[in-house]
Amino acid sequence: MKKILLSIMLFISLLPAFDANDLKQLKEDGDCPKCDLSYADLRGIDLTMSDLSDANLSHADLTNTLAHKADFTHADLTDAIFERSNLKGSKFVNATLKHVNFFGARIWKGDFSNAAIDRCNFDESALGSAIFDKNDLTNSTFKGAILYKTFFHKNVVGIPQ
Repeated sequence: MKKILLSIMLFISLLPAFDANDLKQLKEDGDCPKCDLSYADLRGIDLTMSDLSDANLSHADLTNTLAHKADFTHADLTDAIFERSNLKGSKFVNATLKHVNFFGARIWKGDFSNAAIDRCNFDESALGSAIFDKNDLTNSTFKGAILYKTFFHKNVVGIPQ
């Protein structure tokens, strides 16, 4: 019985989880640079002008978030969900964007410069006046996306047609 209990405790301790103090800081201050918010449920939260630079937001659910001018510079957003979120003017500079779901998101004037983009879903999103510079978009999808005045620098690979 002790072995089973010990095994369960060890398994639970190995489960990925965000830092509760970091989540509290984000909710109280609105900023949380270098925080561990991996796997956090942040659906519908207001992150307007939040500083989340260098934060770990991998596997976080940010569905329907309001994040005007939020700073995700150098953040790890691997497997994050931003479905139907409003990210106008947000910065994803040098961020890790692997398997990120931006379906239906509003990202007008978003800056994706030098972000590591791989297999992201930008379908049905609004990327008007967004900036893509030093990106590889080969494995990402943009079906039905609004790309009005979106700026793709010459060094962007896999530009959607």
